[in-house]
Amino acid sequence: MDIMILFKSLIFFSVFVSMFLFGYVYNRKVNSLSLRFLSGFLLANLIYASSYFFEISSDSLTQIKLALNFEYLGILFIPMFWVLIAWAYHPDNPVYNEKLLKKLRILYIIPIILNILVWTNDLHHWVYVHIGLNTDQSIFLLNVDRGPGFWVINGIIIVLFCVGSIRMISNLVKSNGNHRKQYLLLTLAATPPFLSYILILRQVIPYNLDINPIAFALSCILLFWGMYNLQLFNILPIAHKLVIEAIRDIMIVLNPKGCLIEYNIPATELFDNDNPDLFRTPLKDLYPHLSPLFCNSSDSYEIDLTMPNSEEIRTYSIYITPVIDRKNRLRGNLYLLHELTEMKKYLKELEYLAASDGLTNLLNHREFMKMATMEAQRLEEKGFGQFSLIMIDLDKFKMINDEYGHSAGDKVLQQLGLLIPQQLRPTDICARYGGEEFILLLYDTSLEQATFYAEKLRLAIEKTDFTYNGNKLNITGSFGVSTFSPEQNVSWEITLNHADSGLYMAKKAGRNVVHPIRSTDIVVNSDF
Repeated sequence: MDIMILFKSLIFFSVFVSMFLFGYVYNRKVNSLSLRFLSGFLLANLIYASSYFFEISSDSLTQIKLALNFEYLGILFIPMFWVLIAWAYHPDNPVYNEKLLKKLRILYIIPIILNILVWTNDLHHWVYVHIGLNTDQSIFLLNVDRGPGFWVINGIIIVLFCVGSIRMISNLVKSNGNHRKQYLLLTLAATPPFLSYILILRQVIPYNLDINPIAFALSCILLFWGMYNLQLFNILPIAHKLVIEAIRDIMIVLNPKGCLIEYNIPATELFDNDNPDLFRTPLKDLYPHLSPLFCNSSDSYEIDLTMPNSEEIRTYSIYITPVIDRKNRLRGNLYLLHELTEMKKYLKELEYLAASDGLTNLLNHREFMKMATMEAQRLEEKGFGQFSLIMIDLDKFKMINDEYGHSAGDKVLQQLGLLIPQQLRPTDICARYGGEEFILLLYDTSLEQATFYAEKLRLAIEKTDFTYNGNKLNITGSFGVSTFSPEQNVSWEITLNHADSGLYMAKKAGRNVVHPIRSTDIVVNSDF
């Protein structure tokens, strides 16, 4: 096959590739500024390649000169759009500098002015001193004498290409995560046209053929591959950073090796995002304090993490979602961390309020019954063990309320809420049973030991000075004591009745006394 026919076929193929990709991009450019610039870039390339095809297909000097002018109409806009793409395409930071881009649009003036010079070349011969026709080959080629304007124009083209490429390389170096591949592809796509342009200017191409349309076709194929496989210029990856940063929860994406791919601003609370190894080393190896994050095989769980700067412990709920590509291959895992620290504190406060008596800050009746029932069930499951109950009722407390008012009685109850726990062990349970009654549960305590603690508490109450508005209040209490053990074959509710009966007998015995009740004792129903 004649080399010229082969070359002409390649140029035609370049036109077809440019036309196809321009149509493909044009239909997707609506919501993406970088896609708009890319569609302009491809349109300019289509004009350039088509005009050159008509140039090598024509057989008259007039037609070829006209095609040459149209070539410049395309090729002079290509580097300008490349610069605009380099500044507009920034998926790592989609909030681009709109003011700067508006200023960069002044670049449109450059190709317009240069095209005027090219189209009026017959008047000044500044771009081409002479344009002739070479008819020695199977296709007619131009034979030109280049003027100073030619070198100025091509120097501007090279400078614009270099500026755009340097910007793209800078983006590549600064890029983090999966956008690095996109920048690398764009940088590679600029390489074939740049090299072909240099070769043409050095006149090392046989017959001075223009291989730029073929080089641009290769770039177009690379771009199309990137758009299909890397979501290059896709509105979703361009906008996804905005969506990620709008998420208040911590979000990190790791590849299958555990290395970081992507993260949002709240995630910087967990690690130093300036670490040069952040995207190269598995996160659990780089930051050991994050190891609890990866120690659970479930897709949702809760963990406590220590913050690296403040040493504060925070609670998070973890949700893990696998990242699957279109070929159903695992590309990594998305970790979403929702902080529960404040909610946990709030729930603890609610649980405390629900379980405690508002006046004395001791446990309330309901919470005491729940805890005592749980302890009794635990002992029954074991088949052995014991706990003791101490029931307290303040003597003649109604007289305090009647003589000094309920505020005086409330103050006494508050003082007792502080006094009673001080006389017992930290493990013992103290509760306000109702009104002026209190009840205590002493773990693993015999009846004799519980009677000792009850007597100690009785004396402490008797010796405590209770005052209200300067008036001394004489406060004493009566105590009933009982012991529960599963070996006695008696339910703990009966043991509770025993303590109540002991309290009744203490009242009957003259008050301010302790009366223990054994399970073998005859129990008298209390009513006082």
